[in-house]
Formats: sequence, C-alpha cells, structure tokens
Amino acid sequence: MHRFLILSLLLPVVGSANDTETIIRKALPYLETNGVKWMQKRKCVSCHQITSMLWGVNETARTRIGFDRKKLEEWRNWAEKKTAALEKDPEKKPPVDNMAKLMIGNYSANAYPEFAQWIMKQSTNGHWKAGGQLPRQKRPARETDEVTTMWTMRALAALAKEDKEISGHIRSARAWVAMGKPGVSTEWWVVRALTSKGKKRDELLRKLVDLQNDDGGWGWIAGKQSDTLATGLALYGLSEGDDAKSVERARKFLRSTQRKDGSWDVPSTKKSNKGESGPVSNYWGTAWAVVGLAATLGD
Repeated sequence: MHRFLILSLLLPVVGSANDTETIIRKALPYLETNGVKWMQKRKCVSCHQITSMLWGVNETARTRIGFDRKKLEEWRNWAEKKTAALEKDPEKKPPVDNMAKLMIGNYSANAYPEFAQWIMKQSTNGHWKAGGQLPRQKRPARETDEVTTMWTMRALAALAKEDKEISGHIRSARAWVAMGKPGVSTEWWVVRALTSKGKKRDELLRKLVDLQNDDGGWGWIAGKQSDTLATGLALYGLSEGDDAKSVERARKFLRSTQRKDGSWDVPSTKKSNKGESGPVSNYWGTAWAVVGLAATLGD
C-alpha cells in the first residue's frame, strides 16, 4: 500500500460506464504518445505534461480498464529522478510545484521519506507557495497558493495519524486557508471540498454541483464557459460525492467535445495566453479529463 499518498476514495457512479470507458481508451494513446515525446525531446518534468500523464494513467490503472504497470513504473522513476535533480539545484530552474511532486509520489510505494522532505518546505505562515508556471494563471495569486497548499494538505492527510509533525503542518495550512476568501476557479472549489470533512465537505460538493453549467461542464473560472480541464477537475471532486446525475451530465459534455485523436481543445489558464488553446493546455486538460472520468468510473 502506498505510504505517501492516498489521493482518492473512489466511489463507483452508475450510468454510461461503457461510454466512459470508450472515452478514456480513446484518450490514452494521445497521452502516452505526447507524454513520451515530451520526455525524450524536452527532458523535463512539468505539472501540465509528465506529472498529469502519470496521474491520468494511474487512475485508469485502478479501474477495470487497467494500464501497463511496467510503463507506469518506468515513467514514474524517470520523473522522480528529474524532480530530485531540480530540487538539489533549485537556482537553475523554477521550483517544482508541490502539485507535480504529489502526482509523481502517488505512484511510489517507497518514496515517502524523500517526498515528505520536499513538501515539508512550508512557509512560516502555514502555506506552500505555488511553483513552476502556476503563479502565471488567470486567478488571484493567493488563490493559486491556496490550491497548492490544499493539494499538499490532502496528500499529507494519509500520514497525519502516524506523524504528529505532519498533523501540525496540516493544522497550520488549514488555518492559513481559512483566512482567505472563496476562490474564483473551479479547482479551488474542488480541492476545498476534498480537504474538508462531514457537513462542510457535503456543502462544498453541493456548491460545486451548483457551479455546473447548462452544457454539463465547468469553466476554469467558475460560471464561465465550460472547458475540459475544469470539468475533469470537477469530476475528480465529485468522485467523493453521490450526485450521479451531475456526473453523467459532465460525462456527456466530455463525450460530445472529444476530438478524433482522443484529446480536447482546452483554453490556456495562463494570463498571457488570453484563453487561447495550444498543445500544452490541450494536453493538461485531456489528462484531467481522464483523471476525472476514471475516478468516477470505479474499479
């Protein structure tokens, strides 16, 4: 059993399971082909490419669809080594975002000591600063840091019962997040729900459903035009709920917008790109579509 992460409690959701499998199977070759090409040519780890590919195929591997474990292990080992090299010499490269580390760590049964050391680099006020290109996203800077902080909290929660120090890190982070305002991005609402419990979590999941657009999708900025990235994130959040109707509407949106090559056309989240799509945003959004669809498919 993974010691580092238990990122999701997967609950099967009924309805169009065969259609959902078809969508995922169609997207996987696109993720693999372009992910491996990125490793070979760019030779770098990024939230939007290798790490999101790893998360997507790992979620798929947990379902009845399955995935080649040998490939998954090979890709994960490559990503771990690249990430470790960047951490040893952070002045040469932008810091690797915790989100990327979490995506990689999710596939390692023995990576806890090393990854825990990296993600323990918490600020004195309780948050983890977003790294890589994430601070350039079109949402408030604090919100981006909150999202990175909450993803880190979710990852560490699996270890909190065994480690008082980790529990302390989570408490500090939770207090810092609580001082902020409600986010504008769908991702914020997703991860805020995933780091909450009981009635608060249920309330946030209902809010997430309320933010769903008429076409069944969600926008990167909540309430705006639907896109694949936000819809995949929302589906991942709803995998811990019980709103089958909302999940099925999201699946229909993804099914109707998937392209022939298995990918989706996804607007960039970076401010400078002004909503234009491109290879990077298309890949990231496609990976999150697979994550969300696989998480709601069950095993």
